[in-house]
Amino acid sequence: MAYLIVNMVVAGVFATVVLDVWQRVLHAATGIPPTNWGIVGRWFGHMPRGRFVHTAIGEAEPVAGEAAIGWIMHYLIGVIYGVAYVGLFTVVLAGTPTLLNGFLFGLASVAIPWFLMQPCLGLGAMGSKAPNPNIPRYGALAAHCIYGVALYAGSALHTAAMGTGGALV
Repeated sequence: MAYLIVNMVVAGVFATVVLDVWQRVLHAATGIPPTNWGIVGRWFGHMPRGRFVHTAIGEAEPVAGEAAIGWIMHYLIGVIYGVAYVGLFTVVLAGTPTLLNGFLFGLASVAIPWFLMQPCLGLGAMGSKAPNPNIPRYGALAAHCIYGVALYAGSALHTAAMGTGGALV
């Protein structure tokens, strides 16, 4: 059981690092800026005050330590996704993580930014209210598909490094 928990955490952290590297490469290649985790931290920082939905999060009152809050939440959510992914495919479905189910998990997980996060930040569903809706729309889609594949890779790398022959539980 301890091995499984470590595998979940490793998968989540690994995939989050891959996502961060992907965003830096995308920025260098296209000029599309990486996610501003300070703005995400501002959103989380307003939640204890009872404010979950914003017209424009950039215009909301800044929160002390919002950048740190955003980065911490980014990695915490990454670990939660790792737990969900590895747990779903090993414990619930009694299988193993694969490249295909990692990709499909990432594809399905894009529903969270499209229909929860972006609307709450004031961007509308699927970024519909953004100045260029295709940037948050397709950016989230690409990032989550890459993230799902990286969840698989993180789990597989951990399994290989530990020499378990693919058995996680």
